[in-house]
Amino acid sequence: MRTKAALQLVVTIAGLVLMACPGVAAQLAWSGAFGHVPTAYNLSPPATITGRDGNPRTVPAGYAPLPPYPAETTVREIARSSAAARSIRIRFSNEFADKALRIGEAHVALASENGEIVPGTDHVLTFAGQHSAVIPAGAPLLSDPVAWAIPALAKLAVSVFYPDETVPPAHTLYALNGWAAPGNQAAAPTLADGVAARSGNHLSEIDIVPQQASHTVVCLGDSITEGVASTVGVFRGWPDRLAERLQANSFTRGWSVFNAGLGSNRLLHDTPSTNALSRFDRDVLGVPGVAKVIILLGINDIQYSRRNPSQAVSADDMIAAMGQLVARAHARGVEVIGGTITAFEGSPDYTPQGEAARTKVNDWIRNSGAFDGVVDFDRATRDPLHPTQLLSTADSGGHLHPNDAGYAMMGDAIDLKLFP
Repeated sequence: MRTKAALQLVVTIAGLVLMACPGVAAQLAWSGAFGHVPTAYNLSPPATITGRDGNPRTVPAGYAPLPPYPAETTVREIARSSAAARSIRIRFSNEFADKALRIGEAHVALASENGEIVPGTDHVLTFAGQHSAVIPAGAPLLSDPVAWAIPALAKLAVSVFYPDETVPPAHTLYALNGWAAPGNQAAAPTLADGVAARSGNHLSEIDIVPQQASHTVVCLGDSITEGVASTVGVFRGWPDRLAERLQANSFTRGWSVFNAGLGSNRLLHDTPSTNALSRFDRDVLGVPGVAKVIILLGINDIQYSRRNPSQAVSADDMIAAMGQLVARAHARGVEVIGGTITAFEGSPDYTPQGEAARTKVNDWIRNSGAFDGVVDFDRATRDPLHPTQLLSTADSGGHLHPNDAGYAMMGDAIDLKLFP
């Protein structure tokens, strides 16, 4: 009886310690540490519009399906964990396919250069204890956890062997590196006969059990959040810069960053990528450990209003859509940080009407009080002498996407006091 009473006392004390120290319990929870969110092949037809010079201009079709990977192909994709981990797991997505996806084998390792892995770091991924898996059409798949201590900002190589002919995921590797190679080379230190892949494998998320109590901030946006026009493969987008700053500060090191940027994304229409209102639950609220979301959207709603007048939206439409995202986040206890839309004069789809819409939405983001915080990306990157244009030192050349320096300006504009 004394032994039983003593055991009950120990259990009670342990429970009180966990209740008094929420960080202890939080260490056992998963956090999203990398994202490359899924989307569909929403093919937009070619369109002819009138350019600013009065001449017709053809806008090419978007998101055409890529050629399939041949049977017996290995695809290796390079990712980066935004925080230190004691365990990791990988999420694969077949959510936009119309048939099952077969994974013959999958591995994760520390990435070296040019698709190579660091010797001695390879780990086999399993799925319910098995080395292979079939993902039904329309479904995701989580790997079993891998107990593996990795440092913050570690580059990871995720390799998948596809036994069957496989359609690549629609989300192109705009800012990431990937390679395809013949045969089963999932464990190979160096891929033989590997070629650069425009689209990677079906990796959509890396979760971690962090080395200290953690929360996740999701960066929801379009190609500017994804990091398009930054140097490929070196993680120079503004979410990457934010992750580096969070990890450099001992007070914010417990935060991980999940990039939910998606090229050409709009608030209100799909083509050519899944609209933010429809993907919000999966790509934001469904991310493990999410406590905050930074929203930077709207420039494509403005641009596509010109390209496709039948889908034109007003500033008020955009404001209402953002208000919906805020309400849905708050209903789940997630705080929302609003990001102002960056300047775009000089880009092919710039119009005075579009600039007026951008100005109105930005005024609302800054002054409405709808958000739990604001990041003024516009002010951080615009030319003070020509505020409708990007600063020349921040412009990648197309007057829309920042370059590495511009993305660093954006990441530096985020007040770390937003992350207690």
